[in-house]
Amino acid sequence: MNKRHYILIFVAILAGCIDDAPHDNPLDPLSPAYITAGSVKGVVRLAHQSVGVAGVMVTNVNENIFVLTDSAGNFMFNHLTAGVHRFVCSKHNFTNDTFQVEVNDRVTTQVVRGLNAAPVIISQNILTRKIDQYFPSPQYFVEITAEVDDPNSLNELTSVWFVVDTLQFPMEYSLQSKKFVTTLYKYSIPTNTIQWLVGKPLYIVARDTVGAIGTSAPFFVTRVIEQTATPLPSNPDSLPTFELKWLPPDVTFNFSYTVTLSRIDGGVPTLLRTYSGINSFYEKLTYPYDSNDAPLSPGNYVWSVTIVDDFGNYARSKESSFTVK
Repeated sequence: MNKRHYILIFVAILAGCIDDAPHDNPLDPLSPAYITAGSVKGVVRLAHQSVGVAGVMVTNVNENIFVLTDSAGNFMFNHLTAGVHRFVCSKHNFTNDTFQVEVNDRVTTQVVRGLNAAPVIISQNILTRKIDQYFPSPQYFVEITAEVDDPNSLNELTSVWFVVDTLQFPMEYSLQSKKFVTTLYKYSIPTNTIQWLVGKPLYIVARDTVGAIGTSAPFFVTRVIEQTATPLPSNPDSLPTFELKWLPPDVTFNFSYTVTLSRIDGGVPTLLRTYSGINSFYEKLTYPYDSNDAPLSPGNYVWSVTIVDDFGNYARSKESSFTVK
């Protein structure tokens, strides 16, 4: 037997005497603890902003599991099998966001998602108006206002409507009030009366550039005031002091008076003064009312008295005129 045969016999004997090496390292493919899964770590933010969105349901469609984002918008999925996973982010008043992530073994994949928030209607109101006049007939209309915001950006709002039944009326943004507004006269309303709106649920609907829609809670007309105060003839012979008197309306709700005084020049009225918040106990206004009133110069004048309820609905009387000589 040559030297080579002795060496082979020795190696065979030695291999039989040595146990297998341990495989307890999780990075060892032969280890029972070998990691064959990956993770996805992410954050959900408002679209176009760095603000995290809390309480978003992030669903792993493949595994049929979900987590909720924390107060900063963070979320985490562990022990995911390798491969492409589909996720859906959802939250009330937000547009769903669907995305895919390729998961690799022993790797944590980072993702950042932007969630588009639907417009939010902060407040809404409708006020009824009646203006009595000699010709042709009393004028009826409603004024609708709404405060609307888009959490992503106010510039993303594309349209806002006032909605009743199947009717939609566009609203415009007022720089003065910082609200969306529209005025509807009775001829724009079925039956040509604003009373048609009474008892019907009314809504404000807003849309953004992505197409997400926000809808207000229903709101309602509180009252249409039909009764008005009645101005009595004025006699300014006692200038510089005289009285504007009226008969009160026959109503049972709380209200206050507003009196307006205008001068007529060339057939065109020029508003001189508005007196608001006059208690309903009063049935006259003495001119001058306060130190802001100057003596009236010779000319023609008109005045009216309006009753305003606690909601802001009003009904204005016919105008009454007088002449200062």
